[in-house]
Amino acid sequence: MISEAGTDLSASPHQKQFASWLGLCPTNQQSGKKVLNRRTRKVVSRATVAFRNAAMTVLRSYSYLGVQYRRLRTRLGAPQAISAMARKLA
Repeated sequence: MISEAGTDLSASPHQKQFASWLGLCPTNQQSGKKVLNRRTRKVVSRATVAFRNAAMTVLRSYSYLGVQYRRLRTRLGAPQAISAMARKLA
């Protein structure tokens, strides 16, 4: 992750900005208060891939994060749960 983001994270002072830079936050494209698109952005970043892989390995963990991932997966489905857990790990 350090090779992608670097050691100085002052460019994104908040957690939400960092997660958005990684492409883990949904975009809300609207036109006249009607939501057109809510998907996550397509980002080519090795850090994003690393966070997504880490989120997938939490599946078999008996920790708090594992329980939360399994709960999200039953409610949202696997792809959205992976993105949500990767955002939480980031």
